[in-house]
Amino acid sequence: MRIFLLIWIAVAAGGCVSALPPSVEVVGAEVIERSPEGARLEVSLVLSNPNDFTLPLPEASYTLNVAGTDGFAYVDLPSRVLGPEDAQAIRLPAAVSTRDELSGRRWRIIGSITFEPQNPLRRFLTESAVPLPVVLFAGNGELR
Repeated sequence: MRIFLLIWIAVAAGGCVSALPPSVEVVGAEVIERSPEGARLEVSLVLSNPNDFTLPLPEASYTLNVAGTDGFAYVDLPSRVLGPEDAQAIRLPAAVSTRDELSGRRWRIIGSITFEPQNPLRRFLTESAVPLPVVLFAGNGELR
């Protein structure tokens, strides 16, 4: 019985890595809207799927820090699907509380994007409450 369990675990682990994670490039961040209380920003990413099958991206979780402001933590549900060997640009929303000008300020984002390999084993693991895999990303720059 133990040998069967060990073989099953080995097969399960191998089935999860059959999908390569998407690559994530942080392109930049910009102020979209200002108000007397703060600003709405968007961080631009380019996601690329190296696989020859579609790759759903059900969640993005990230923290954005802008110099001189409180950090912003958020979970976004972009409901994106990357096509086979495809790339997509996405924009992650954020907001900061400040009365000061933000142009030229340094920013840093760190986060993760959840991806969902499409195979029967992954469906079984998801139904068994095994978390989906994630790809980490980070970037920084000056606000435009």
